[in-house]
Amino acid sequence: MSNLVPQRLRIEKDIVTRVKRVLKGKGKLNITVGQQVTPADIIGTALISSGFRTLNLADALSVSADKINKYLKKQIGQRVYKDELLAFKEGGLLGGKKIVLSPTDGTLDHINPKTGEIRLTHLAKKVDLPSGVFGIVEKADNERGIATIKTQVSRVYGMFGSGRWRDGNLIILGSRDSLINKADISPKYDDHILVGGSLIFKDAITAAISAGINGIITGGINAQDYRSMAGGKISFPKKLENDIGISIIVCEGFGSLQIGEDLYPLLKEYNGKFVSMEGNSAILNLPSFESKSIIRVKATQLPPIPESEFETEEKVMSVRELKVGDRVRAIGNTYGGEQGRILFIDQTESILAAGLKAILVTIETKRRKIQLPVANLEVIS
Repeated sequence: MSNLVPQRLRIEKDIVTRVKRVLKGKGKLNITVGQQVTPADIIGTALISSGFRTLNLADALSVSADKINKYLKKQIGQRVYKDELLAFKEGGLLGGKKIVLSPTDGTLDHINPKTGEIRLTHLAKKVDLPSGVFGIVEKADNERGIATIKTQVSRVYGMFGSGRWRDGNLIILGSRDSLINKADISPKYDDHILVGGSLIFKDAITAAISAGINGIITGGINAQDYRSMAGGKISFPKKLENDIGISIIVCEGFGSLQIGEDLYPLLKEYNGKFVSMEGNSAILNLPSFESKSIIRVKATQLPPIPESEFETEEKVMSVRELKVGDRVRAIGNTYGGEQGRILFIDQTESILAAGLKAILVTIETKRRKIQLPVANLEVIS
């Protein structure tokens, strides 16, 4: 009897592939095609604005809104530094002198004579882009600020996700079975990628966006929360182009599901280290930090860069016959996410409690032996 089951690729160890590094704002790359880079090499620099600040000058000077220009000491477009004189009003016989100092470095870019408010745009900050990997530059796109680098990584494939390519240092928030809520999110994780546990709540995702966190990797997610990120629908296989301001990879499925025992030890090895991810394709790249990896990178030829770069490869899913000794993962509600090896495959059908007939398989996990129908299994590699 044929027992065909899906086979899912979960981890590829030490593969030579391409990663892309993206400037965080308008700037310039300082690399050339064919250049060899190390993780600490600065490959580009961008200037980014950190927002603006408004100040009600009419209130500060105790004058009507249409009079603020009379006392303002700076003109539109002029640079202002913190604690520099911004406005001054002479006092009368009874005093009343008013001095307004700039609360921040910035540029005076707007005056509202109706409200008496002025706006100071913060000065742009210089942000360097490190390579992050040992590799060879294959493409330098200055127009979009994107560098394509050939390098060696271990790649993790999640089930699904959302968000564009982002990167940062990986931070493990808790154990495999942790439930991640708003209280676990902190601004100190700005520009980092967080690894949660079995479930991340919607309020934690919202807090992570506000805190400037780049990405989240989780075991499970509520279907309704994922649907809101995926434009109101759930679509497989994953060919999404969504971005809500953060990248998310769901490793196991819907509901509270621990990150797989095959994935979690590898993620822990990268705690505090640089990684890159794309939620829409559910891909996580874990770069090699051994300098000798550049030897293999140099010796490996990759196909030309395709028109649609970094598209998920179809090899992630396939179908094959189930065999004794296969490592499998339980799918569905019963024993969801548990992993083990096939000990025995029944040769005849059994009648389940629901009255359905199915071939049962005996699986040995780390904790116990369980029986599941063939339809509730996928082979993992």
